[in-house]
Amino acid sequence: MALKVDLTKYENWLSPRNKAGRAAWAIVSCLLFRTAALPALWPWRRALLRLFGAKVDRHSYVHWTAEIWAPWNLEMGEFSCLATGVNVYNTGKVIIGSHTTISQRVFLCPGSHDISDPKFRMICSDMRIGDQVWIATEAFVGGLVVSVGEGAVIGARAVVTKNVEPWTVVAGNPAREIKKRVIRES
Repeated sequence: MALKVDLTKYENWLSPRNKAGRAAWAIVSCLLFRTAALPALWPWRRALLRLFGAKVDRHSYVHWTAEIWAPWNLEMGEFSCLATGVNVYNTGKVIIGSHTTISQRVFLCPGSHDISDPKFRMICSDMRIGDQVWIATEAFVGGLVVSVGEGAVIGARAVVTKNVEPWTVVAGNPAREIKKRVIRES
């Protein structure tokens, strides 16, 4: 027999400032960011992100189809990339190291909801993705993942809900360790 529980007490946890910032970003993103499709416009997109508080290195790349929920919660190191269709639902900070590739249609989500709370409160954490990481196509990294270690590889379409150790290759749903990443000598 199912227990009857009232889940109608949801509270929106976002501040008016956050809502106003996201509304302004939505307009700027639609009119100025997503229309800047030419490769020569990488600097323009970085400038728009910085205008909204992102810390984006001048050598990082954000594709014009990438979606960033809150630019002020994004940091990217040098020569890192958010590829086509990446979705950064950064309710908490998403910090991406240097020389890191976030491939096509990856979804980064450093938060969840407390499903036992009648107010369905949001649980946010910061997500740190180390240097020299590759997150392959259509992977989901979320829940309360707070760390993808340096040099890690997340396989295509993997579902990562736990921290990933440095120099580890994970894949699958749920993601599990496949092997250690070892770089050959040149």
